[in-house]
Amino acid sequence: MKRNFLLFLLILISAHLSAQINMVSKKIFLDSLNRECTLENHAYTRVITNYSQKSVRYVVTDFYKNGRKKMTGSTLDRDVLKKDGEFIYYYKNGAKETVVNYSEDHKNGKEINWYENQNKKCEKQNLWDPKTKKSQTLIINSWSEDKTQTVTDGNGDYQETDGPITQKGKIKNGLKQGIWQGNDLVKNTSFTDNYDKGILISGVRVDENNIKTSYSSLGEKQSGKKVVKLK
Repeated sequence: MKRNFLLFLLILISAHLSAQINMVSKKIFLDSLNRECTLENHAYTRVITNYSQKSVRYVVTDFYKNGRKKMTGSTLDRDVLKKDGEFIYYYKNGAKETVVNYSEDHKNGKEINWYENQNKKCEKQNLWDPKTKKSQTLIINSWSEDKTQTVTDGNGDYQETDGPITQKGKIKNGLKQGIWQGNDLVKNTSFTDNYDKGILISGVRVDENNIKTSYSSLGEKQSGKKVVKLK
């Protein structure tokens, strides 16, 4: 009888501790586009560590299905990811991918990226002006995967991949300059852009049907409102 009572007490304490942990942290499931989903459809798991406590910042960590960290940092809002401070991103094998700083959900400060083999990929300087609400990224140094340096002190040839979009061109004083060419695998398009001191001044996109779209700003490029068929 006494043994059964002790066993019941241990189960009760364990359940209480588990409930406390669940109250403190929150776990949600995300799909490949970082949208909240069910366990069956999830690609990542997100844990907000101090969710139930009133705090200026909340620690947020994303995990791959294999249990390894994908990302860790702090958010100003426990229900909406509003990045603030240092964030560290990891490859699926556990190797570090990126260390970058944020200020109220905007990149601000030094950023370092690595290849999966842990050779350094690039060093950037992100600038955010909260008054004008403008941001800028300077490419300081970059290397190919075999350690060949392609950009030195803000000048050289640079290639970048952001999700399905790959593009390459010249860097001058840390900014895109001249003709840049790229491809979007999702939209099945190619494009040629012309930059002046980091500002997109003109460009042409070609889709899978060889229809060409011209644009004269980044806003037009993203919205696709200005359409001109070219020969």
